[in-house]
Amino acid sequence: MKCFFKGAAITAAILIVFIAVNMFCNMKGINLDSVSNGAVIAVCAMLIYQSLTKNNKE
Repeated sequence: MKCFFKGAAITAAILIVFIAVNMFCNMKGINLDSVSNGAVIAVCAMLIYQSLTKNNKE
């Protein structure tokens, strides 16, 4: 259950960062594609989660 909460926290943190990036880009007139952002968020969350839970055994 601990790993589930780690994964949820990592995903939430990455989403907050990407929301901030999107807000900054929208203020500058740059529109980012939501489909590619979704893929980047998923890959980043997966890689960070795997690196944090690499040596954990439940």
